[in-house]
Amino acid sequence: MPYDYFARLLRMQRVPIAIVAVALVHFVAHADSELTLKKKAEVFEADMQRRFVIDGQLIPKLRQVELVNGVRSYNMPDNAYMTGLYTGILAMKYAATKDDATRAQGSQALDALHLLCTASGKPGLLARAVVSPDIAKLDDGDWQPAADGKNVWRTDVSSDQMDGVFYGFMIAYDLFANDEEKKQIAEDVSALMDRLIANEYRIIDYNGQRTEWGNYTEEYVTKAEPMNGLILLQHLKVAHHITGEEKYAVEYERFAKEKRYAELCVNAYQWRGARHNYSDDVLLWLAYYPLLALEKDPALLEQYKFSLSRAWNGVGERGTGINVQANPLFAFLAAKFLDINSGVAAAVQTLEWFPLELKWNRATIDAYAKEFGFTHSPATKSPAPALGEAVPVDRRVKQWSVWVHTPFEAGDNDTDIGGEYNGHDYLMGYWLGRYLGYI
Repeated sequence: MPYDYFARLLRMQRVPIAIVAVALVHFVAHADSELTLKKKAEVFEADMQRRFVIDGQLIPKLRQVELVNGVRSYNMPDNAYMTGLYTGILAMKYAATKDDATRAQGSQALDALHLLCTASGKPGLLARAVVSPDIAKLDDGDWQPAADGKNVWRTDVSSDQMDGVFYGFMIAYDLFANDEEKKQIAEDVSALMDRLIANEYRIIDYNGQRTEWGNYTEEYVTKAEPMNGLILLQHLKVAHHITGEEKYAVEYERFAKEKRYAELCVNAYQWRGARHNYSDDVLLWLAYYPLLALEKDPALLEQYKFSLSRAWNGVGERGTGINVQANPLFAFLAAKFLDINSGVAAAVQTLEWFPLELKWNRATIDAYAKEFGFTHSPATKSPAPALGEAVPVDRRVKQWSVWVHTPFEAGDNDTDIGGEYNGHDYLMGYWLGRYLGYI
């Protein structure tokens, strides 16, 4: 609350001076306090809107571009994935606060998702990103002219991107979309799903070739990646929920039961020790939430809960479950759908310890401390972990997303690097906790 707020109260001549004086003393006494969870969310949200949201699309990082062996190497293909997450953040925030500005930002995010769904000019072919040609020059990927004649779109979309987009569409549809927006969401979801079905559950790019990570086929799910089976079930469940079209329910039943995807996805969480891919865990989370929230069939719901329980508690050797990570996404999910509340306190503490240094360099932090009226110290607040335990979040290195990096490695997060990241990971955990009532 800025000091001029109190001056405005006095000018209004509606508030006794004594009350304003007491309030001002209270404000001064608390202006230099540490960041609360709510205040930290406000700071991350302000930064996100100013630097990382471009026409509704959320970009993952701001980074200096350098030549490597004479070649420009810069990769930023995750706008669709990130915008899906961002839409979900805004939806949960709006549900918790009923804030009109958040509602407007959500509409802008939906417009961005619509652009990502249509920019290729091929119905149902999602773009990883849509940007101006000048921005695309900073990326080492394959860019094609967009249907609008002005922008270019990034090819080679993956099941990861689709996972994030279907998640964002479902949360927005349920929590804030108006009738017109719901109609547009339904059209976009139908186009994405119809193309996938027509191409026998492969993502076929503009050139007629399957994208590198666009495979949901029975052979791939059965022999290589059960996680993609869970993601496909998420797509089909969300498509039926949003559109009401029976064909998606039929396909969902066929894959979930006849092709045993629901049974196979019990093993979707794959612990790989030192080679474990933590980004896969987030992809699982994005699929678990809609499936657990929407499923009415007791047998299928039980399999999804078993799959989540297996990921939460771990498999094989001791200590491989997500329950040891103090991860807010999974802790709040386990509390909501498994009635396991043992991880909630540690998850909230992770958000309390979540340092600004994980995302930004010192100059940015100092500027926001001055603007938002808090005194910030880079000192760690958590105790040092025992050997083999997960490292508290304030003892980890800078990361574009905390939840997709290993929690078992410590590092210096107060060193300036050649770029900065948005705070979507903190905001996902915080607003999920607020929406579900754990914060």
